[in-house]
Amino acid sequence: MKLNPDCIRDLLLYLEDNLVIVNRNTFSEITLEQLKQKFLEFYSEDDIFYSIYNLHKIRFIDGKINDVSDMKMFYCEIQNITWSGHQFINTVRPKSIWDATKNGAYKLGITSISALSSIAMSVSNAVITNPTVIHKIVDKIQF
Repeated sequence: MKLNPDCIRDLLLYLEDNLVIVNRNTFSEITLEQLKQKFLEFYSEDDIFYSIYNLHKIRFIDGKINDVSDMKMFYCEIQNITWSGHQFINTVRPKSIWDATKNGAYKLGITSISALSSIAMSVSNAVITNPTVIHKIVDKIQF
């Protein structure tokens, strides 16, 4: 099975927008079923499951997730995006950075989450350190 990078990004952005701190000791929860209801129009059930499964394994998300070795998820309540997950989201949030990241990954033939994260960081650094790119971006900002 292949990871779907767009699904991973969309799920993380959705979680970021919809997870909240209920009080100082409790996080809200989003279930796998809720994610399926939201995203089945765009992604297969397998893509959604596999993305959540791997985001948990790479520790981009936290929660009450009970899985077994045969990749069945019996229980899933996502409560938090980890520091690493937020770092990834903040890097790939701009569509231009995300598109450049995906294009670079596909050209190299690598689509692991860690590779996408590294490529996105490189693309972001190139944008930040290139004065021409910065001027083009600033010129497009309307005040």
